[in-house]
Amino acid sequence: FLFNSLNSISSLTISDPDGAREMLTKLSDFLRYSLRNNNESLLPLEDEIKNMQRYLEIEKVRFGERLNTEFHIPAECYNWPVPAMLLQPIYENAIKHGLYESIEPVNIQTSCSIKNEILCLSVTNNYDPDCAPQKGTGVGLENVRNKLLLFYNQPDLMSINRQTNQFEVRFMLPKTKKI
Repeated sequence: FLFNSLNSISSLTISDPDGAREMLTKLSDFLRYSLRNNNESLLPLEDEIKNMQRYLEIEKVRFGERLNTEFHIPAECYNWPVPAMLLQPIYENAIKHGLYESIEPVNIQTSCSIKNEILCLSVTNNYDPDCAPQKGTGVGLENVRNKLLLFYNQPDLMSINRQTNQFEVRFMLPKTKKI
């Protein structure tokens, strides 16, 4: 991600200097957030979403109109404490397995609700089932599972639903601590 972003910025310095400056600022903000909020931090969902939007905007420079995102998050979800950097591997996988394998656009939808004091958070992306799958190690999803176990001491807070051309990661996060 970092090297691809720097290469994109390098190209933009010639064709779109203002765009290069904007992308460099977003990359800087994303990296600052990533370094400042370690794996032991609980942050409001709003902070996590804002940083993931930065990440997706950086990736959109690389993929253009092939990457589309939608966020459906009601205001009552924004203050819910979530582990820092919980969502980044999910979006990274959506791009890797949705865009790298296909010439079709990928649509990543993030939605959220609160039911019975549980934050229900879903990230869904389409993919082309006919393309050869991008070989992955599964480390990203395993790291997310481990992070959830560390914070909540529950092994069943993340579920994966794969349909014919759609992949969904769903989180059911209890409220644990004040931020």
